[in-house]
Amino acid sequence: MPVIVLVASTFTFWVIYWFVRMGGVDHFREASARRKDEAQRAKTRALERTAPLRAIDDPRDAATVLMLLIPRGSDPTSRQIATIEERMRSVFDFGHEVNERLTHARFIASCAQSFREAAKLFADLFNKRLTAEERRELVGLVEEIAGIDGLSANQTADIDALKRLVGLAPAE
Repeated sequence: MPVIVLVASTFTFWVIYWFVRMGGVDHFREASARRKDEAQRAKTRALERTAPLRAIDDPRDAATVLMLLIPRGSDPTSRQIATIEERMRSVFDFGHEVNERLTHARFIASCAQSFREAAKLFADLFNKRLTAEERRELVGLVEEIAGIDGLSANQTADIDALKRLVGLAPAE
């Protein structure tokens, strides 16, 4: 028993000596600083990637981006693009700006990782700037685009998430 205590106390002494005198504290500080820097870089990269999405201040442009993102898994089909263009003319009243706005919306949609990410970023804009009826119309437009080629389980889940985010369904 005394030998075990002697070995343990010697080991403890050298660990403490290393920690205090030989830079153990500095090693832990550097590792902590490195983790903090990596976390900050990751956060900055995420903000940089979503900056185009966060820059949208017109709910019509945000809705166009969501309509482009709902068929994710592949690019929107030509029927979906034609329907989106028609809704941009008839519902959003873009007129001659349709091609320009659609091109801009496609670029912004390419910056989003998913429909849900974009919906979360746009939810505050929709809730502040749209009436309840306009939010229902928005969800209807997204459902219409998704339904052109048939709704998948993922699309249904994404639309349900959008409904919750814009206050049309109870929160989970």
